Amino acid sequence: MFLSHLHVERLRALALVDIDLSPNINVFVGPNGAGKTSLLEAVGFLASGRSFLGPRPHTLIQSTAASVLVAGRLQRDDVAIQMGIQREASGRVEARINGVPQDALSAMARELPYLVVGAEGLGWVAGTPSRRRALLDWGVFHVLAQPTMVYSRYRKALDQRNKALKNGRLSDAEISLWDGVLAEAGEAIHELRAQYFSLLKQAFYNVLSRVDGMPAIEVGYRPGYSDHKGGLGDALVRGLARDRILGSTQSGPHRGDLQLTARGAALTDALSRGQQKVVVSALVLAQQELLSRHRERRVVLLVDDLAAELDDERQRSLFGLMTQTGAQVLLSAVEAQRVSPLIENAGDVRMFHVKQGAIARGD
Repeated sequence: MFLSHLHVERLRALALVDIDLSPNINVFVGPNGAGKTSLLEAVGFLASGRSFLGPRPHTLIQSTAASVLVAGRLQRDDVAIQMGIQREASGRVEARINGVPQDALSAMARELPYLVVGAEGLGWVAGTPSRRRALLDWGVFHVLAQPTMVYSRYRKALDQRNKALKNGRLSDAEISLWDGVLAEAGEAIHELRAQYFSLLKQAFYNVLSRVDGMPAIEVGYRPGYSDHKGGLGDALVRGLARDRILGSTQSGPHRGDLQLTARGAALTDALSRGQQKVVVSALVLAQQELLSRHRERRVVLLVDDLAAELDDERQRSLFGLMTQTGAQVLLSAVEAQRVSPLIENAGDVRMFHVKQGAIARGD
């Protein structure tokens, strides 16, 4: 599977883009602010209905426009799949696959698995646990091929329990009515995350071992409750008094985390930003390898300015790893000369020049 064609209208700096893509490597060169990252965002928006840069999808729409539209054609062997998504400024979203309206955006994500390597990925290192949980949930969805219903069931029960906790008139028994559903769904999520984590950890170490000059990195997984003291149901009972004071549920997979340390310290304290970017890249490439190995599927890899904070040797090392598992790569760069050594023997490469929101095929 690869994205063979991309059509974009009214997304940030991109008024109108219509391009055919290489199944292997596509390079977008242009100055900062020209629209390179916006082009990568468009692919993420097509697959998920949101931007990988933040939680506010309405900011993708040009200030003078009423909507943003992205469409693409996927090629799977001899079968073409047409996808399209439009978001209006009002928040209304319409997504279609081969002309058929989709009730859930997860259908779009299933067709177009993508991963991002870029500055935003450093949020996995220094950002909130929710960013790191998303790594595990990506693998549960794509690699383990699990449906999303258990997550929906958990979120609904969590919302209801939190509302009950904020209602001072309800008794402990009334609040605990939600504990059974929450515990059942939460433990199912924990088991799926733990299963994927064991795969991700080994694949991550394998990738990182192929990059020279990196210290040992420790990776751990916290489920969000003390599972060695019983199940989530027991944790909810033990923490009820605390939850009532705080007004929210403090135990469960919504509090889980993927822990990354080096030399016993947080990565932000132990590593340079360049080294942190290598760690993030290794996590992404590990996921890419797992999808290829377990599902025989390709990832669309969105690489935003690989040269930033990386020396030439590490760029070459990481880019070589990116191409080994057969991912389709969309790579942005400020200067063509920084990219040329990476792609000189890469085979099918298409170069695009980006200037003031316009994208043209180049040499």
